[in-house]
Amino acid sequence: MAPPSIIYTVDQGSIGFEYGRHQVSIVCAGDSLTGWNNNRPHHFWPFPTYPDELQRLCEPLGLRVANGGIAGEVSKNGPKQVQDYLKLFPNARYFVMGMGTNDLAIVSDTATASRGIIDNLDQMVQAVLDQGMQPILFNVPHVNESVFPDHMVETIRAKREYHNPRLKAFCAERGIPLADVCSLLKDNHFADSLHPNTEGAKLIATAVYNVLKTISS
Repeated sequence: MAPPSIIYTVDQGSIGFEYGRHQVSIVCAGDSLTGWNNNRPHHFWPFPTYPDELQRLCEPLGLRVANGGIAGEVSKNGPKQVQDYLKLFPNARYFVMGMGTNDLAIVSDTATASRGIIDNLDQMVQAVLDQGMQPILFNVPHVNESVFPDHMVETIRAKREYHNPRLKAFCAERGIPLADVCSLLKDNHFADSLHPNTEGAKLIATAVYNVLKTISS
């Protein structure tokens, strides 16, 4: 029997998607760090994404991954995204969610952005829990600092250093597993200023996979 293959929400409506969506165990929701399903078919995506690597890691376990990432997504759209995916993938057991990169970029006040991200993630988490499924979050990674001037690097890094500890505290309070991808990605793990290259995608996938192994053992 062939190992499970990843499924992409961009393929909704196809025979393969309609058959495969009932076999999905792990749903990955988020922005372009997760996927580009609003962009074009997967083989045209500009950068690798971690769910592909997560699928490879999960093949020995027989788990099928769905990639539901939306390029440019902000956290206020996250609750609707999750509600849609709960209907699309009714047999999923785990929801991996990563949001906040775009919020921190477009909202000038970091405290306001962070509160909004966490409030929206809280709604997403609760929707998943209400369906008896397990949420997993990951934090906001740093950018490729080598392509930014020093004054911008300082500001961008400060935003992560403000938000990520608050996200960690939220997860601890709610008992939600958190994959720390921020501490893993360095400048050489990016394909551009923001998006991981293949090695970066593997690091994110491995961090998520290690959480999965811990909570499923």
